[in-house]
Amino acid sequence: MARYTGKEIAREHLLDVAKHVVHAAYKAPQITGRLKLQAEIITGEDLVPIIEGLGVLAKVSQFVYWDYTTFKDFYEAGNPPVLVLIGAETTISEMNWNCGACGFATCSEFNRYAKENRGTGVIGGGPCCNWKVFDLGIACDWACAAASQYNVDNRIQGSSGGVAATLGYLPGCSSVLGLPLGPSREMVWYSRDIMHRKFKYEDHINTMLASIPTHFMAFAGSGRPVFKAADRWWEANNQITWGRQEQSEEKLYEVIMEMAELTAKYGPQIEARYKNS
Repeated sequence: MARYTGKEIAREHLLDVAKHVVHAAYKAPQITGRLKLQAEIITGEDLVPIIEGLGVLAKVSQFVYWDYTTFKDFYEAGNPPVLVLIGAETTISEMNWNCGACGFATCSEFNRYAKENRGTGVIGGGPCCNWKVFDLGIACDWACAAASQYNVDNRIQGSSGGVAATLGYLPGCSSVLGLPLGPSREMVWYSRDIMHRKFKYEDHINTMLASIPTHFMAFAGSGRPVFKAADRWWEANNQITWGRQEQSEEKLYEVIMEMAELTAKYGPQIEARYKNS
């Protein structure tokens, strides 16, 4: 009879759970019924480009630094997580509901603006149809719930998903989120050793100061939240940043150029995989 070590079985089990997670995401109920969801499972050495991309963004974000180091440490220890990518195109509305939640009076007005002014955003491209964003969020909720039913630690991330999208994963998706599964250890993505070993108490205090209050705020996960200071807040001079802003334009430009180099390095082979699949 064959013998298997516990650690080997636990690692293999993560891939089985990832399949259940993808199934749950596709099964999730939708408000619109129009979301064209995509998902992909990334394992082993295919994680390397994403880890390198996280390393670049970690230079300007403490939150991304935590994700980067967690991925990197477990990968180098031979016990990497399995990464599920979940994405969709959210910059188009076919519903003709004209609800105004996106900030435009009609869906057609939104579609015209989005087509001509689509941006990269913090996590994904925009502007977005709010209802499709809800549907994508519901799919991610179901995915996380499926993983928890198998006692697998997980955490939905804009960081790994955003890097994957930049490198060319899930083409056709304006928004991509990453869902790392495991490795098999308690609270991997919430109680992280890296948060205690690499940062001083003052660093954590400054992060909290830069991330609250949360009312009237755009996405705070970057560590540099933006307040919506007026109607049409996305336009110039209608945003207020909070806390210390230490990143210079030169540093941000450096990060952008490094991400461009990574995309040039890995992009062609990632694109080729989709063409051949």
